[in-house]
Amino acid sequence: MAPRSLRVGRDLTAEERRTAVLRAAVECVAVSGYDNLRLRDVARAAGVSTGLLQHYFETRDELVAEAFRQASEDLLQEWGVLLASNPPPWERLDALVSQLALREGLRTHCMVWVEFATASARIPSMREGFRSIYDKWYALVRETVEDGTNAGIFTPVTSVPDVVELLLSHIDGCELNIASDPEGMTGPRMRELTLRLAATLLQYDGYDAADGSTGSGAREVARSAP
Repeated sequence: MAPRSLRVGRDLTAEERRTAVLRAAVECVAVSGYDNLRLRDVARAAGVSTGLLQHYFETRDELVAEAFRQASEDLLQEWGVLLASNPPPWERLDALVSQLALREGLRTHCMVWVEFATASARIPSMREGFRSIYDKWYALVRETVEDGTNAGIFTPVTSVPDVVELLLSHIDGCELNIASDPEGMTGPRMRELTLRLAATLLQYDGYDAADGSTGSGAREVARSAP
């Protein structure tokens, strides 16, 4: 099925068409994996000709690298909208976790992220993009933990960098579980476990696990949704 952006009732600009192609490529990567991705499948999903695809991208690797970059930019834009109101540290952390765990198409997101990580390990041209998005995610979480610590809201059991790395490693593990087993980890369970771990590492006593499905982070995500 062609992306919704290619079915509007006006002619698309070249940039809009290129962006729609990249988003179609991301969906194809989630379905087929990087190694099995074919240009004609992306062209069909995007509703364009293979020739147009090759006009935009000289090689499959260039297409995939740009598709991952587009997915990363989309995610950063979501984070920007989410944090525009500058919520307090715990609510900010809750919102970031909820935005990942409660998103529509969670398994597709997780599968794309795993494919991105795998391809980046083998293909130097993709490594910079992967490192960039990971560094920005790390910086967001670290800033949140530091703000809460400086305000006396958090009392980390170890150094701030260690807390952040533990949280991100846990999230990566949850995403790998979701990508590899459709009947395994769920989004709400991922959110609950991540916030429980964060509350333990930060010695934050304001988290109520019983409120796991209706906490402030979930409400913030709902408010920021289009």
